[in-house]
Amino acid sequence: MPGYGYAAVAKMDKLRWQQVMANYLVSRENLKGIVMMCDPRHGLTELDDILLEVIRPRVEEGLKFLIILTKADKLTRAEQAKALSIARLQAGGGEVKLFSALKKQGVDDVAQLLWDWTHPADGAAAAPQAAEPSEEEPEALDE
Repeated sequence: MPGYGYAAVAKMDKLRWQQVMANYLVSRENLKGIVMMCDPRHGLTELDDILLEVIRPRVEEGLKFLIILTKADKLTRAEQAKALSIARLQAGGGEVKLFSALKKQGVDDVAQLLWDWTHPADGAAAAPQAAEPSEEEPEALDE
């Protein structure tokens, strides 16, 4: 639910939304991963911290978790490094990526990570590869 932390509604409504999300995130067995988007200029909210505590046991059990630090282009390199360091501590074993849609920073990394989450190498749906010739096809002749 993007922006729930900054929505212009009563705090009780935000808490109710968070309870619904928390119930879903801890009870949904076939959930592949969780992505939390955060503007690093503002940091994680109190509601984000509570949600992190709720999902921490599932992350420790192997559920994939990613914090995307959006609008990275608005930070200096030093601020980016600091934001990454803080978010990694808060992620509790999850991954953290800087992201800027404007500068295309992190777009490919996040896309690849999400692909990897949904197409595990040991599963039947591995990353697409060029088809190998079948045994029925004749081999090319060297000239």
